[in-house]
Amino acid sequence: MDRRMALLGAGGVTVAVLAGAQAAYAGHTHAIQTAPSPSTGQPIAGGGSWIVNKPSGYYIGRAMPADTFDNEVTTTGNWHYGRAVTGVNMCGWVLPGSLGADRGDVADSCSAATREALSHRRTVGRDYNAAAHEATDGSAVPAVSGCTLYYNYFHGSDFAANGGHWANPAAGGIGATVRYRFTTNDGAAAIVRDDVQGWGFVPIGCVTRPAPLFNDND
Repeated sequence: MDRRMALLGAGGVTVAVLAGAQAAYAGHTHAIQTAPSPSTGQPIAGGGSWIVNKPSGYYIGRAMPADTFDNEVTTTGNWHYGRAVTGVNMCGWVLPGSLGADRGDVADSCSAATREALSHRRTVGRDYNAAAHEATDGSAVPAVSGCTLYYNYFHGSDFAANGGHWANPAAGGIGATVRYRFTTNDGAAAIVRDDVQGWGFVPIGCVTRPAPLFNDND
């Protein structure tokens, strides 16, 4: 259970981490293993690794256990940028401790330009629960108990056009209260944290969004 995700929206830390980024061995792939939560040290709810838009960034998907990840950049803090090859075919960052067994080499396929675009939160969503750098978790909101939470919604790295690919449903339904973080750019899904299922996507009708909502960039 992830009681708090310091990972989400943790402001100025990102600049310092990215400044220490080093190129990893080009196109070296690994099997994903369940990573510890940066906030609790416990295995993340739902397994695998969060995919985030930058180190200490926003949840944009999930690399599931045994999925293949192409590691292209590794920071000094062991965040890994590259492509989640299996399932979502998405560029993004996975958690420290998420890379397991080696699976060989491939050509890099996630550019520095994509990495830069991803680092800005309006690329990946809208209607955030807080202004940029002012929250590290979602806001508690009423939810439709029993709604299915999905660990993935996007396929590919175009977060305006590639939504609606609901995948990897959690084992059980969400509770009557969840932590709302933001809405997908197409307006169809909310990114939330459930106390049991962890971070993921629910249909927008499953939650009552907080007010006000914020659309500033970072």
